[in-house]
Amino acid sequence: MKLSNYVEKCTRSNLWECPWKKGRLTHFFLFTLLSLFSATMYGQEVRVTGNVTGTDGVPLPGATVLVKNTSNGTQTDFDGNYVIEASSGDILVFSYIGFTTQEITVANQTNIDVILAENTAMLDEVVVTGYGSQSRSTLTSSVAKLDTQVLESATRSNPATALQGTIAGLRVTNTTGQPGSTPEIVLRGGTNFSGSDSPLILVDGVPSSFYALNSDDIESMEVLKDAAATAIYGARSANGVILITTKSGKSGKSSINYKYRYSINKERNDQKYIGAADHINYNRQSVAWYREATGDPGAFSAFLDGNHSAATGNNATNDPFTTQLLTSDNQYLLNQPGWQSIPDILNPGQQILFYDNKDVGDRIYQTSESKDHYISFDGGNEKGTYYLGLGLLDNDGLTLGTGFKRYSGKFSGSYKISDRVKINSNILYSHSNLSLGGLGNEDTVFRRFQGQAATSRTYDSNPDGTWSDQYAPGQNQGFGNPLYYQDKFVRKNLEQRLTASVGLDWNPLDELKLSLNGSHFTINDHNESFNKAYRVGSNTGPLRTGREASVSLNRTLRNQLTGTLNYIESFGNHNVNALVGAEYYKDNIFLSGAGTRNSPTDLIQTLNAGAEANGIPSTFESEQVIVSTFGRLLYDYDNKYLVGFTFRNDGASRLGNNKFGFFPGASLGWNVHNEDFFQNSGLGKTISVLKPRLSYGVNGNVSSLTPPGQRDYTGNYVVFGSYSGQGVYNGQTGYANSGLPTLDLAWERSTTLNAGLDLSLFNSRLNLIMDVYSRDIKDKIANLTLPYYTGFSSIRTNNGTYRNKGIELQINGDVIRKDDFTWNLGATITSNKNYVVELPENDNDLNRQGGTLIWNPETGQEEWVGGLQEGQRYGGDLVVAFEQESIYANQAEADADNGITDEYVPGASRNQRWAGDVKWVDQNGDGVINNLDRKVIGRTTPDFIGGFNTSLTYKNFSLFVQTDFATGHLVWNHIRNKGYAQTQGNLEQPIEVLDSWTPDNTDTDWPRFVFVNGTKNVWRGSESVGSLQTEGNEKFWEKGDYLALREVTLTYNVPTEYFNDVIKRLSINVTGTNLHYFKSMSGDTPEVGGVQYGEFPVPKTITIGLNVTF
Repeated sequence: MKLSNYVEKCTRSNLWECPWKKGRLTHFFLFTLLSLFSATMYGQEVRVTGNVTGTDGVPLPGATVLVKNTSNGTQTDFDGNYVIEASSGDILVFSYIGFTTQEITVANQTNIDVILAENTAMLDEVVVTGYGSQSRSTLTSSVAKLDTQVLESATRSNPATALQGTIAGLRVTNTTGQPGSTPEIVLRGGTNFSGSDSPLILVDGVPSSFYALNSDDIESMEVLKDAAATAIYGARSANGVILITTKSGKSGKSSINYKYRYSINKERNDQKYIGAADHINYNRQSVAWYREATGDPGAFSAFLDGNHSAATGNNATNDPFTTQLLTSDNQYLLNQPGWQSIPDILNPGQQILFYDNKDVGDRIYQTSESKDHYISFDGGNEKGTYYLGLGLLDNDGLTLGTGFKRYSGKFSGSYKISDRVKINSNILYSHSNLSLGGLGNEDTVFRRFQGQAATSRTYDSNPDGTWSDQYAPGQNQGFGNPLYYQDKFVRKNLEQRLTASVGLDWNPLDELKLSLNGSHFTINDHNESFNKAYRVGSNTGPLRTGREASVSLNRTLRNQLTGTLNYIESFGNHNVNALVGAEYYKDNIFLSGAGTRNSPTDLIQTLNAGAEANGIPSTFESEQVIVSTFGRLLYDYDNKYLVGFTFRNDGASRLGNNKFGFFPGASLGWNVHNEDFFQNSGLGKTISVLKPRLSYGVNGNVSSLTPPGQRDYTGNYVVFGSYSGQGVYNGQTGYANSGLPTLDLAWERSTTLNAGLDLSLFNSRLNLIMDVYSRDIKDKIANLTLPYYTGFSSIRTNNGTYRNKGIELQINGDVIRKDDFTWNLGATITSNKNYVVELPENDNDLNRQGGTLIWNPETGQEEWVGGLQEGQRYGGDLVVAFEQESIYANQAEADADNGITDEYVPGASRNQRWAGDVKWVDQNGDGVINNLDRKVIGRTTPDFIGGFNTSLTYKNFSLFVQTDFATGHLVWNHIRNKGYAQTQGNLEQPIEVLDSWTPDNTDTDWPRFVFVNGTKNVWRGSESVGSLQTEGNEKFWEKGDYLALREVTLTYNVPTEYFNDVIKRLSINVTGTNLHYFKSMSGDTPEVGGVQYGEFPVPKTITIGLNVTF
């Protein structure tokens, strides 16, 4: 009989009836010994304790610890600790959302610490959500996570640039290349009729911004997109939420990390211009053609014989331009390099002398480089952690006097007072200097200064014709020599930002956590300016000595107090995560400014040196308060059926009689791949993850009170009305009502329905996240135009319902997975359209507000397009233009159309067509070219946006490439088009003019170049945005489609065995950013749709980087 059978028989029967009849007491003792022996052999139950952390040493709260093939399990507490009863020989299964599961066999040990490796599959990642974090496997709302690889290598004066093309649904547009500037960020089309509004930016839970934030301080960045995800942030989250988590210390290790990046920045110069000789010929001819078309034979004579760019009245030494009639007195200049002469196109009997300044466009540029240092110290143990990061960025801008310098510091620490109480603190500080240069705004710099004629003078001439070292001023400070004016306008900026927070976490129970957090955010922005004395026209011209000085100090104070109670527990297969909280938020802003003028010297640049005040000194202060309660409930059953519910109740001081709003959100998800029937079907071999999602939620939008184009704080007064100064009369300042009160204004609410699908194939090698959404902005707050007799132009009111509809797709795939070679590809693509659903009743069809009246050839009727019309797409981005049929090749062809009346050209040409001008399409065939003869040609917002990325690693080498694209939008490049129209008088012309109509070039689709757009070939109205977008020549609108090679990084990781563990990591990288645009547009900045007056293009940058960890 086997021993085990014997024991079993004895336990089932009476002890005294065992096979051995004698010595029953002996038998009993033998049985006892055998039982103990059996227990020893088959496992003695022990109490196992331990700690579960990630590879970075951070504890993993809520990790599951389970005895394999049993229901005996537990979860780690908030510090990653666990206790479980197990027997020797049992297998413990450690699992955590977003990490690879690990199994460990219990031997004789009573303490088992486990380090789980992060699962890099996109659908298994952990994402930060509102007031917590969650695995994507149980996530039911729409949340995107930035791959922080894009933050590692490139020099970034603003980390928001890393979002371009990387997050589905998020449009990030670089509107300027000025260092430090924040790009335009719009999620899912925004909530304004204009398709703008930026998401709420939270840095470690504190309302903030990207400006002056060091990208090396960032640990992760998530974007909450649908209302179910953002509703917990209530009144400020209608436009989405970007959560930025900064780095913190890691328990169990200490390290020192140093990064250095050196970058060289280069200009793009995609805008091409003609040379000096062509400038003279085309401009002189253009004046003659203007005179002919207007019937004014003496028009613009100064531009033919004065001191202008193509005129012959400049002198030989110091006038703004070098053009002059060739005479015996100045012919000596032909002996100097660059001087030449050509026959006058209007009078070939005389020669025009000039200097061909081929580098005139480069005068705005300076040597541009950046140096970026960052050092960090981090570490910790079971009692506490710390992280300290210090940064210095010195980034020269491309143009004269521009740049951005930032000193940054970041500290975070945590300490366990006891096993159940922990305190933490976080400090972010930046000290920055933003230098915008003294040349003026970007339009002035890139259209007026860079776009000057190649006949411009840079230096005064010596008597022998050589150049002196004296810069020539040029015409004036807005259109002159940038090298002369670069130091005449002193602009100083100092900004300090501080974010400080302190928190307390208390666990009264293992599954219950109480958190209290207080934060303070402040901005002190100090600006000084001083205008030195300067010459106008030439170095012998008038000396302007206004010497205006000004100073401003702007201060922002934000205080926030947040308390949450979080309960996490599992009941068998039921998992519950419940949170409730309350929050108090106060925002205060203070503005001040003063100025003086007529200082006696350039050497004293302070206000007190001025002889008199320049304007009236001013101060301003305003604040708003939001008080809130909120909550969240997450539930899942066996990781199959997922439910989420959030709510927030906000009270906003900005509103009058409707201060409080309730904003709920709900979401559902189903992990189909965890179902038995799915696994049994065999689909599990191909489909790793299949999770449909559905969510619905409501957001408030307190920022919508602020009128478009105004500072946010002005929204504090909209509901209550406002008064403003009306000037000084009889020694007293007069005030009058300037804004009507609307105390019954209701909350603007955004309701979003979102359907999503998470799909992973081939053992998580191919991952897809797709979302389809429809967002209704109800009780939309917008301006409503009022009749003139009211004395007010408009009033903010609840102005209907606005809708965003779109689809987002994010794809990521591992093409190759090998130990020494990996290749990953990723892509995002988004399409969004904005619609007007409902508007207040008025007398117009579809309750139209605004719009453009045109003729529709298909219906044979007049039709309003654009503006706001019920049931139609938002029309503010619609481009309406005159259609160019052809160019009149000769005068006979033009005369044949003299019966057509053109209402836009000068009176002398209303019924006189000219060779070289545009033959317009008469849309309604009435023989009159007027406002009805326009058509819709496109929109200024893209149809599709997105990006592609790829990363390859081979042994110690890695290559990363990031691109972004946009298609379907139109761009009006006013640098090119204004030069073609020559409405300034001395601008250089784009190279397209070389293909324009002339008597020798009649087979072309480019109209003749007529001075000051005299025959309205380029645009037919004014130069305002609204007019150019509705009254331009379609020929001069360009497709903005582009694919940008945004980043290419090659990295080599030096093997650390060479350093005897002194160096833990050493990598060297070479990075190129903004290397190339694949585009057809003539200018530098294709991503900015609509009218571009003069944009500061992003530079091409080459960076060499070093990253070392000790």
